[in-house]
Amino acid sequence: MDHRVCENFETLFAVDADGRLTGGATYLHVVRAPERVTCFCHRDLPDEVAAALREIAGRERGRHRHWPREYAEYLRVLSPVASVVAVRAGPLYFFREPAALEPQAVAIGEHNADLLLGGLDEWRPDVAAGLPMFAAIRDGRAVAICATVRATASAHAAGVETLPAYRGQGLAARAVAAWGAAVLSLGATPFYGTTFDNVASQRVARRLGLDLLASEFSVECEPR
Repeated sequence: MDHRVCENFETLFAVDADGRLTGGATYLHVVRAPERVTCFCHRDLPDEVAAALREIAGRERGRHRHWPREYAEYLRVLSPVASVVAVRAGPLYFFREPAALEPQAVAIGEHNADLLLGGLDEWRPDVAAGLPMFAAIRDGRAVAICATVRATASAHAAGVETLPAYRGQGLAARAVAAWGAAVLSLGATPFYGTTFDNVASQRVARRLGLDLLASEFSVECEPR
């Protein structure tokens, strides 16, 4: 099952005929599951650089305390050919079934997109895409949102935001629960990724009983 779920997640990556990442600033993305490691490299990277990155990703891992050195190795390989602008690492979860938590969130569409005004305005243009978007409502406006930020026929990736004054109240979990149920109803797998230092986001995953699928490591670069 999890092998197929990994394959579903990998459909979210835009790649060319050679399996190289296209567009955007992500020059490296490694997905590490217990029985599967996938290393995506950008098509603008020289072949020898991509090969070196894949070699690092494919190594058998040693002790946990040595793992951070692996991240540094990726950066050393990339730095001669690209300027690193961002690094992201964290766990990747998925919904096997709808969360047990009662969603209690509102589907956002063109008819009620004004609920996003007053804090979550940046999400307003995404409404036109017609992809699943759910928000927890307090004080007459959306204060926590979960929406599809990337999608294929078999997979959707979540984007989540909660206004600072409303954090710690379980509102993000309710929006994520509603979003996950909607994606599952489309016959696709909902994926929820976060970072290792985002404890609140990991708490949402635990509260919803999401399954841990893999870890992700990605590097955004600008070409030199």
